[in-house]
Amino acid sequence: MEKNHTQEHDTEFSLSAVPESERKSYFSLTIVWTGFVFVITSMMAGGGLSAGLDFKMILVAVLLGNVFLSVIAILVSIIASKTGLTFALMTRYSFGEKGSRIASMFVPIVNIGWYTIQAATYGHFIAQAFGFGDIAELICMAVSAVVMGIFAMKGIRAISILGYIAIPAIIFLSLATSIRAVGMIGLDGLWNYTPEGHITLSSGITVVIGTWILSTSTCIADIMRYAKSTKEAIAATLTGLLGGNIFMILCGTITSVAVGDSDLTNVLLSMGLLVPCLILMTTNIFTTNASNLYSTSLNLSNAFHMDRQKIIVVLLAISALATLCRPYQVDFLFSFLDLLGTIVPPLPGIILADYFIIHKGEYKDLGSVKFAQFNAVSWLTWGIALAGVYLIPFGLPALKGLIIGGALYPILMNVTKKQVAE
Repeated sequence: MEKNHTQEHDTEFSLSAVPESERKSYFSLTIVWTGFVFVITSMMAGGGLSAGLDFKMILVAVLLGNVFLSVIAILVSIIASKTGLTFALMTRYSFGEKGSRIASMFVPIVNIGWYTIQAATYGHFIAQAFGFGDIAELICMAVSAVVMGIFAMKGIRAISILGYIAIPAIIFLSLATSIRAVGMIGLDGLWNYTPEGHITLSSGITVVIGTWILSTSTCIADIMRYAKSTKEAIAATLTGLLGGNIFMILCGTITSVAVGDSDLTNVLLSMGLLVPCLILMTTNIFTTNASNLYSTSLNLSNAFHMDRQKIIVVLLAISALATLCRPYQVDFLFSFLDLLGTIVPPLPGIILADYFIIHKGEYKDLGSVKFAQFNAVSWLTWGIALAGVYLIPFGLPALKGLIIGGALYPILMNVTKKQVAE
């Protein structure tokens, strides 16, 4: 039944590997992934960093954080491009058939949080830009959450088209606002900037990692499984992170330093560029949220074996209601990013260790494998890794979680002699 469903209705290959005939070029992958990475919350994170770090330390935090993200993203992209599998299907090899469904649920829960924050941010911006009251702001946020789901409903091709339109506009307008900001304070003012508050460099790096740790660990697989080769997958991955994410965070930092406010909505509106900023916010958030919801629907399709589009309808209703809590505040975002930067890293550690160490860099074909129902080793590893993150008093939380998860999983698998995929 599942096989027939896949062949007849699963045009996005949510329950099977992407065939070679459907693979895409570096340019197509880059458009989708960079459109995903070009997100307003990265600019908000950059603005938040300026509240506690000087510009030199921000550069260090942004560079180190993105290098860490790139390493994870490259390794996950290699697995995805070689197997053609979604992240959800990958987890079957390490978590088991039913365990995979539980693991697949983790990603959508966090992703829908991201989706809601960004939809609320956009609705808040619209309300502020046009002077709407509280009730109208709530309506703007809820409607934004629903409208952004249209592209995810249509699938990867629609998201690609959106990226072709949006990315040039995002680059141009982000540069324009940054140049205007530098004109307001001068290069010396930016370079010698001193914040009123203080955060540690370690915390700054963790926030940077938190901006994309979930997507580089999970969602990127749903894009790079379409790669024609691992080389193209790696190139597209690095273009998005070392190019796109660094660019967006620094644009947010520069504009916030110039205006003296870490609230991006206030920053953009105070610069007197209403129409350009409206275009920037629209293209920026729509591209990311479309990819976000697309990946979420793939994970839930694996978890519940339901039609992807029906799942999206339910998610849009949930997100629209959740925006009414106004989750766009910077403090809420930073708490969310800090939590992600701590909890998620053991998960890619487990998956990478499973593929490269347990399976020696090659998964058997999905259709020919008999999976165990559940693998307790994966969950035990994740739990111990999180405990280690909090108990070990030194080092970056994300790095600790990744290393503990990646090192402990193969040890426990060898000790227990557990076979998940046969």
